[in-house]
Amino acid sequence: MVRRMRWPVLAAVCGTLGIAACADILGIDDGIPRTGDAALDAPVDATADVRDAGLDVKPDGPFSPLSCGTTVCNFALGQACCRSGSSTYQCVASKADCTGTYIPCDRASQCQSTDAGPATCCTTDVLNEAGTDYIAESVACMPYSACLGIPAHYILCGDDDGGDCPPDAGCVQSTSTLPPFLICR
Repeated sequence: MVRRMRWPVLAAVCGTLGIAACADILGIDDGIPRTGDAALDAPVDATADVRDAGLDVKPDGPFSPLSCGTTVCNFALGQACCRSGSSTYQCVASKADCTGTYIPCDRASQCQSTDAGPATCCTTDVLNEAGTDYIAESVACMPYSACLGIPAHYILCGDDDGGDCPPDAGCVQSTSTLPPFLICR
């Protein structure tokens, strides 16, 4: 909706401010008011719209992905993943909230270095009940040297770039250890 200022209102304002001030407002330089409708059209709501500036900061904080089955948890907010059974995953706020396998990381960048050097996100595996496959019993940040020894340990490689893997391994999807996470193999 557009409102138009009417001439009598403008004349009253000009009488109060003076002809020179009105001339400045109207953009005329001779100080003589015009008799036509010289009012400016002004929108009813002239407030500026606030838009997202494209920042990576969301209303509830920054975002850092942590894989969790078919969903993604926000590592930046302290979330971790919890696997219950063989294929049920959910995001949790703490280890106490997890009744299954607690998964606090899925890549080395989510681990802090230790006195023993750089840490990596590592599984500790045990044989399944049938004795045919190794499955992740736990996941934790460990020194890189402590995580070597397939099939007892696998390095999780989070985003598939292979940068967390040893030179002779690639980043592939786990089929038994911790599906559908990516592990170095």
